[in-house]
Amino acid sequence: MRKPARATVIITAGAALIACGTAGVAAAATRTAAATRTAAATRTAAVTKTVRYYAFDINNGSTDPGLVPVPGTKPGTFAQGDELLINDQITSTRLVKGGYPIVGFDSGTCVLTRIPEKYADQTIADCVVSVVVKGGSLTVQGPLHFKSQQPEAGTLAVTSGTGSFSGAVGQVSVSFTKNYEVFTFTLK
Repeated sequence: MRKPARATVIITAGAALIACGTAGVAAAATRTAAATRTAAATRTAAVTKTVRYYAFDINNGSTDPGLVPVPGTKPGTFAQGDELLINDQITSTRLVKGGYPIVGFDSGTCVLTRIPEKYADQTIADCVVSVVVKGGSLTVQGPLHFKSQQPEAGTLAVTSGTGSFSGAVGQVSVSFTKNYEVFTFTLK
């Protein structure tokens, strides 16, 4: 009778040790996972970069293609499927000797996808634009809203980058003034 009781005690003690060991491993794993998340958040916060540029339209002369209307539609009036060609000089935001130094260019298109009201009061365009500056480029895409055929401030996704922006993702806030646009990139 002693042997079965002794075996039960040994099995129970072994199970208790295993349970304690498993709980300890689980607690250690939880602490390690929390530390990894904290370190990743710290690295992400440390590498977030904000860059601001001005963009001046270089097609605002008589050769400005600007709006490319869908065949059969009225030129000068937005229609679904029309394209807006994007072609700007990118400058620094620092005034140097009376001007803003050119640091690159952007190029792309915005396709008008939604025109729900007369005179394009709530037009939405889907835009894809590449911004090229010294050291690399960024690809931007997303919707822009228009009111009375004028673009409104918006935020688009930064989907990729090259060169010094390799692997960059984030967003760009775009605002419009009478003479230029302001691009504020928040990159990770």
